[in-house]
Amino acid sequence: MAISKKRNLLLYLVLTSLVVLANYSLYHFPIYKTIPDGAVLGSILDFLIVIPLLTYFLIIRKRYSLKYLGVVILAGYGAAYLIIPNAEMEQYSFLPYIILGSEGLLILLELYILYKVVTKLPKLIKEYKKLSLENSFFLYNLRLALDKYLPNQKVLQIFLSEFAVFYYSLFSWKKKVKVSHGTPFTYHKKTSSTAVYIMLIHATIIESVGLHYLLHQWNEIVAYILLFLNVYGVLYFLGEIHATRLTPFLLTDKQLYLQTGLAKSMDLPLQQIKEFKYYDGPEKFTRKELDTLFDARVADFISEKPTFEILLNEPQTMNLMYGIERKVDRIVLNVDEPNQFYEELNKRLVQKNID
Repeated sequence: MAISKKRNLLLYLVLTSLVVLANYSLYHFPIYKTIPDGAVLGSILDFLIVIPLLTYFLIIRKRYSLKYLGVVILAGYGAAYLIIPNAEMEQYSFLPYIILGSEGLLILLELYILYKVVTKLPKLIKEYKKLSLENSFFLYNLRLALDKYLPNQKVLQIFLSEFAVFYYSLFSWKKKVKVSHGTPFTYHKKTSSTAVYIMLIHATIIESVGLHYLLHQWNEIVAYILLFLNVYGVLYFLGEIHATRLTPFLLTDKQLYLQTGLAKSMDLPLQQIKEFKYYDGPEKFTRKELDTLFDARVADFISEKPTFEILLNEPQTMNLMYGIERKVDRIVLNVDEPNQFYEELNKRLVQKNID
C-alpha cells in the first residue's frame, strides 16, 4: 500500500507538471504566432477538470475529504488566471461565477454541518467541560467530545485542526498544564524545539515583508495570497510552541496518549503494546519504515536518536491534521525523564498482564 501511494504521488506530480508546463509554454513562448482556436478553452478544462480529476483519483479518493477538491479547483482557477493572458480570458468572463457557484454549494454543505454542530453545541460544551476537569489537553478533549456526539464527520476534523491552530497560537499563552488522572511526561524541554519555531517565525516575517513588496509590484492578488499564507504560517508555528508545551505525553492505567505539537497524536490502549524497550536501531529511518512509524519526537536543530521504541500487536490509528489518519505498527519517542517513563510504563504493562 505504501509503495502504491508513492507511485500515485509521483505519477500525479509528473502529470500535473506536464499539464502546467504545456499550457505555460503555449502562451509565453513563441511557438505560435496566434493562439489556436479552442486553445483557451482547452487550457481552462485542463486546470478546472483534468487536474482536479487527477487529484481525486491519485490523491484524494478513499483517503481524504472531498472538501479538498474545492481547494484544488480554486487553485486551478488561480493558475489559469496567472498563465492565460487577460485578453484571452475575457471571452470567458462568466467563469468566475461558475466557480463561485460551485464553491457556494460547498459553503451550503458547510452551513448544514454548522447547523448540526449548533444543535449539538450545548452537549458538546458540557462534555468538553467535563473532560477539561481531568486535564488541560484542548485538542484531545475536543476530539473526544466530537467523536461522542458527532462521530465520523471528516469535514469537522478539518475545522477542528484550524480551530486548534488559532486556539493555541492566540488564546493559550497563560495556560498551564493540568492533569488530575495519570502521569504526564514532557518531551521538549531538553530539545531546541522552541528555538526552531522562533527561528521559523522570524524567517517568515522577514520573507513576508520583502516578498510582499516585490510581488505587489507584479500582481497584487498573488502578493496578498502569499501574505495571508505567511500570517497563517506564523500562527501555526506559535501554535506548535504552545501545543507542545501544554500537551505532555500522558500515561494512565489503561492508555498512553501521545500528542506531538499540533501535527500528530495517538490514543494508545496499553493492551495493544506488544513490546516496550530502549531503541537500539539506526539514527535514520528508511522511507519504507516511516510509512508505518509514529515518530513522536519534536523538531530540533540536531535530531537526537530515539530513546524508546514501542511495538504494537496490530496497527493503530495515528491522527494527523485535517482529519487525515494513518495506520502505524511502531512508535519511537524521547522524553525529558526517560528513567521515570521506563519504570512507570513497565509497571503498568506488568499490572495489565496480571489483570
